[in-house]
Amino acid sequence: MDTSGPNVRLLMRLGYWSVWHGLYAEASVLFEGAQAARPASEVPAVGMAVLAMAMNQPVSAVKLLRSLAPAGGTRSEMVEAHLGCALCLAGEEAEGRGLLNRVAAGAKDPAARQMASTLCALPTAQLGPSLAKVL
Repeated sequence: MDTSGPNVRLLMRLGYWSVWHGLYAEASVLFEGAQAARPASEVPAVGMAVLAMAMNQPVSAVKLLRSLAPAGGTRSEMVEAHLGCALCLAGEEAEGRGLLNRVAAGAKDPAARQMASTLCALPTAQLGPSLAKVL
């Protein structure tokens, strides 16, 4: 299997596409494939956390994201932004909002800062997935 950067990025994009289209089993397989190709990367685990949130399992997302801190190290700012969202969805509003505010105010990663800022502006009810009904 070709595990070059472009192919792993394609797996991730297809995984997110699958999440947004309700193809949860397929998304899981794609994220697991990306994790197998890049075992040291936190990015596939973030994808799995997004999948857990979309499946209305924010507690699972929180556990997964918290596990991403390397021994004696810190999580990336993007992981922190996702963790803040997951905490809010899991009912830990104060902790989640506090984390989102810290990332929004001081992150060096512009994408994490923008994500956290956007999430801060939303009421918690809007953070959760809205699952469309297919008629």
